[in-house]
Amino acid sequence: MPDPYAASRTAGERIEALYGRPVAELAADAVPGSMRHALLNSFDALQHADRAVAFHAEQLHRLTHPDRTIASVDVGHIGDATRRLAHAVTVRDSHAQVLGDVLNSLARVPDVALHASAAPQTPAVAPAPHPVAPPEPARSR
Repeated sequence: MPDPYAASRTAGERIEALYGRPVAELAADAVPGSMRHALLNSFDALQHADRAVAFHAEQLHRLTHPDRTIASVDVGHIGDATRRLAHAVTVRDSHAQVLGDVLNSLARVPDVALHASAAPQTPAVAPAPHPVAPPEPARSR
């Protein structure tokens, strides 16, 4: 049986590789409204979706277990469990796609930029603009 938490596990590993810190540490100091906060909220939604897929798959498995006799009243429950599982898979795949796209757009930055306690780097100095000659006065004819 495939790992029902593979999508969120993979995303979590990618987030940790990107930031060089465990997700729990990143979440502890994420500032609301920041990109990291949004990324971690999306990751949390993916984890929730993974759990929903596992839950609904287990429900369907319980309802259709080979040792269980399926009565006519169970048909509606099986159909409902199937629909819920399909919905959970769709939600999970959507979250995984969006989070994957966001992670693909981000790149790891040097560790110095990640830690506020690190010595500040000197800002890059913009090159001096080329001097512009003042306009020549208009000549009268």
